[in-house]
Amino acid sequence: MDSRRHDEEQSTIHSASPLHTSQNDGECPTDDSVPYRNEQTPLLNRNSNSGSSNGNDTTWFLTTASLSFCMMIQSYLLVGVFPYAGFLAMHLIDGVTEETAGKYAGLIASSFMMGRFLSSYAWGKAADRYGRIFCIQSSLALSAVFSVLFGLSPTFGCALAARFGLGLCNGLIGPIKTIVSEVTDNDPKSETKMLAIVMGTWGYGFLINPAVSGYLSDPLKQYPDFDFGLLWEPLLRRFPFVLPN
Repeated sequence: MDSRRHDEEQSTIHSASPLHTSQNDGECPTDDSVPYRNEQTPLLNRNSNSGSSNGNDTTWFLTTASLSFCMMIQSYLLVGVFPYAGFLAMHLIDGVTEETAGKYAGLIASSFMMGRFLSSYAWGKAADRYGRIFCIQSSLALSAVFSVLFGLSPTFGCALAARFGLGLCNGLIGPIKTIVSEVTDNDPKSETKMLAIVMGTWGYGFLINPAVSGYLSDPLKQYPDFDFGLLWEPLLRRFPFVLPN
């Protein structure tokens, strides 16, 4: 009798333990003091304070620097064409002079924003489905391709198409702002600080990038005494605005 009673007590204790779950039912333990975990539970607790402050500061710095660099590229893609858009139209279209190049320069500049206007919502949906990092990496890679194609455009129509495609495949701003909110866990102080740095870099890009692209455009005319070599000189003579791109 004592042995039978002991077995029944052990069975009762084992079934009442909060750590005991059936392999088939997959139900959550009834005891709230024991955290329930399954295959969808994150491996890292973002709210945990066990990590070192130095590690958090390094992560914050690297994330801010990466996003700021992306915003600098975004601003360059947008305003880098402004200094030489009129000269590009004069190069690609016969008969266009300085007095008539303005409207063509406007078309080149606005075609980028038209592409962004048509694709912004799609990039936002893609960021929610495939991830923010994937969209940023895809945008950077596609922007590099279309930027080179724009610099190598043989006709004005090709230049407009490449510039439109450059805006169409540009989905950086939305995912970058979302990442700022997610990385800072919606902490107002940290989010404000990071967003100010990232978006401030975008503003600095508007100041710096036109000067950079202006110095690089049509180098054979700007720097006639410089020797570009047998490889680069024919390329720059045919495509004088490929260097800024």
